[in-house]
Amino acid sequence: MLIGIIAVAIIAFGLVYMTLRSSSSTQTSIVDVVGAIDGRTVEVMNNKVKERVILAGIGFPPGDQRSEQDCAAVVQDVVTGSRLYMEVFKETSGCKYVALNSSNGDCLNVMMLSKGMARYESTGVGFIGKLVEAENEARSKGIGVWDKNRALFRHLSGNEQGDPFLDSDIDEFAVDRD
Repeated sequence: MLIGIIAVAIIAFGLVYMTLRSSSSTQTSIVDVVGAIDGRTVEVMNNKVKERVILAGIGFPPGDQRSEQDCAAVVQDVVTGSRLYMEVFKETSGCKYVALNSSNGDCLNVMMLSKGMARYESTGVGFIGKLVEAENEARSKGIGVWDKNRALFRHLSGNEQGDPFLDSDIDEFAVDRD
């Protein structure tokens, strides 16, 4: 009797494990980046088919158009025309939530979050540890959207200046993807 209960428990545990494992698995493909639609939507060529995908975990503070424009500029200026690895975290109603990675493993989503260009948004994808860690890094440094002295509409006053810390890492990602 005890052996039967243990066997049933082991089988139940195995089924739960297999279900969770299959639901969290990701697909990876090589894509060519066509361009930015906005700060978190990117157009790619995947197997000769043009599609729009959403950068998983990328969100913006309400009213902060600068963050969205900065992220769109990074996609447009740095990764457009590049061949990257696209990791699909979730596909729902034809909408893919993805991470874009260079050949050496650098992740565009992680870079945007770790530099404070955006904040983590779990809508559509749930919890993704590496993205939450990247946001926490920016938050602890108080950079980008986490800068307490940042005026949301500073770019409207004409006092916008580049961030040398951010600019150097964007340049590094551009070099790494080649």
